[in-house]
Amino acid sequence: MDDQRIIRQVREGDSEAYALLVRKYHQDILGFIHRIVRDAHLAEDIGQEVFLDAYKALPRFDLDRGAPFGAWLRVLARNRCVSALRRRGRTKLVAVEDAPCLAGDGPGPDERLIHREEHEALAASLAKLEEPFRSTILMSLNGELLADIACHCGVPTATVKTRLFRGREKLRRLLTASFGGICNERPF
Repeated sequence: MDDQRIIRQVREGDSEAYALLVRKYHQDILGFIHRIVRDAHLAEDIGQEVFLDAYKALPRFDLDRGAPFGAWLRVLARNRCVSALRRRGRTKLVAVEDAPCLAGDGPGPDERLIHREEHEALAASLAKLEEPFRSTILMSLNGELLADIACHCGVPTATVKTRLFRGREKLRRLLTASFGGICNERPF
């Protein structure tokens, strides 16, 4: 079945017919997106958004113009990629050693040694923590507000809260597994 016939069916209320278009173009669009953003997870997210956008905009797709549906999908995908890359460009990544709560020394030699060991343990655990948890925790440690982190990452504030909660839990497990009980003494 050709694209125009499927699009007409979708417009007539057969939402199941849209799955045929998704199956036909899914791999091509994901490959196209991945070549632009160079991130498999981000490409998958953008791909879902593109197919959702296309479904919502399908009534406005001009069948008489003769433009191929696949080309139209690529335009939608390119626009989504540009937006995602702009958001990513505004994201401020913080190095572990630059987080203010990790910098500084205690007044005495013993406290300095303990602090340095804690810092090294936390830095090593943070380095093992996968994204997006690591960058979210580091931005929080850098003093950024939840709303600012959400804006930088292009996600809702609730997602930032979830990432912080899950990231802290993962960090506690990493610290406990690698370095014993120091994670119970210091909040992060």
